[in-house]
Amino acid sequence: MAGSSVTSEAIVFFAEHRITKSMLHADFEAILDGMVGVPEFARKEMRGAYCLVNGQLKVKALVLFLIGFDEDGMADTTWNIPLRHLAEHGGPGPDMGSGPIRLACRSQCPVAWHQDQLWDPSMKPGANDFVAVRDLLRQRGPKMGLEMDEGLPPPTVPPMLSEEEIPTLGATDPDPERVRLARTIKELRLRIHTLESGQKEEMAQLRYAQQQKEEILNTQLEKVLMQFKTLKSQNAALREQSGSLKDQVTSLRRDQQEQDRQQGGETERLRQQYQLELEQRLEEERARLADELHSKEMEVLNRDDLIAQLRKDVAGLKHQQMKVSNAGGEQMLRKLESLGLSFIAFHPGAGHVSIGADQISDYMENPLAFAARKCLVTEDHYRAWLAHYENPVCQVAVGPEARACGKRVIRVDVPNQFKPGVSDCNSNRCPHCRSDAAIDNVLKFR
Repeated sequence: MAGSSVTSEAIVFFAEHRITKSMLHADFEAILDGMVGVPEFARKEMRGAYCLVNGQLKVKALVLFLIGFDEDGMADTTWNIPLRHLAEHGGPGPDMGSGPIRLACRSQCPVAWHQDQLWDPSMKPGANDFVAVRDLLRQRGPKMGLEMDEGLPPPTVPPMLSEEEIPTLGATDPDPERVRLARTIKELRLRIHTLESGQKEEMAQLRYAQQQKEEILNTQLEKVLMQFKTLKSQNAALREQSGSLKDQVTSLRRDQQEQDRQQGGETERLRQQYQLELEQRLEEERARLADELHSKEMEVLNRDDLIAQLRKDVAGLKHQQMKVSNAGGEQMLRKLESLGLSFIAFHPGAGHVSIGADQISDYMENPLAFAARKCLVTEDHYRAWLAHYENPVCQVAVGPEARACGKRVIRVDVPNQFKPGVSDCNSNRCPHCRSDAAIDNVLKFR
């Protein structure tokens, strides 16, 4: 029987591999236009799926996309993923009852700069996103208003194969068996590719978090060392002052003893009185110096916090001033974006980066920091990698003048795989680098 020419479009939303909301594509367009909101999605980034469905309620194409909602449950106004285009040009996916579907997800995105706005499906037993979509459309498709072809038989449950259901060769009817096996292998390859992509992204996030922690610890260590040096210098000055006072007391005592021998008992009385007054003054001076030392210690402890707060306030004022000065330009950018224009910048390592209208100010303020965040590395790490990427030479200092070696090394093309001090040295030409016996052959081949 020929396939149905009737098609419908549906949108479903996931939470923990479970579909929490479904609607027609026309209703989703009303949400994008700001006509209605979704209160239960407030302050969340939701995982959605665009479904192209035939007259038997079987999926022909899927696009797995991400979309954010504000505190009122209104959709992000800068969201501009071309769902129909991605569905039409998506790669092969699993068979959901009407042959292999066209699938667009993070692991296989036909438009590179939309890759970060897509997500990969789960194909685990008991948490299979494809099975969840298939079952929901089969059960709720007529209630949702999806069009059905009355001339075709009612929909049936398609054979979504698992690992245990893979057929063996040598069956009675070999051709259908091989087709079924080939489809199953494609599904398993898609699952493996999805898992590998998720693991790589998780490792990059962990490396990025570790680099941030190391930078914070290094900054804190520098502050503590600076405070220690300051306190040490102040302590040495106070000790020197205390030694000078002791010398003065000793000198005064010698003078007083000499006067006592000359003036007799009256002098002794005056000496004792003077001694008491002097000791009282010394005690007051010690107390004053102790208070002054404590005050300076508190100033040292509070100074860095005050400087950091002032810098933060200055940065905030600059950012606010930039936002006010760029208000008219941002309105024009948003208008251009609403007309379908996309703002894309190219950075080595990050590729073509899509920039929303609300991100233009941050990008213009520091493009390298923006690209570093896209590559999941710090700005300093990205700058070091960029210098290596543009001129991949050995940086180890050699010779009496301590100049860089300058010999060619293998270039690392991915920022988060670059290791300063390791990736930018060549052991075969520089005795201070780590051993790598294959470097010459690789460079000759290049």
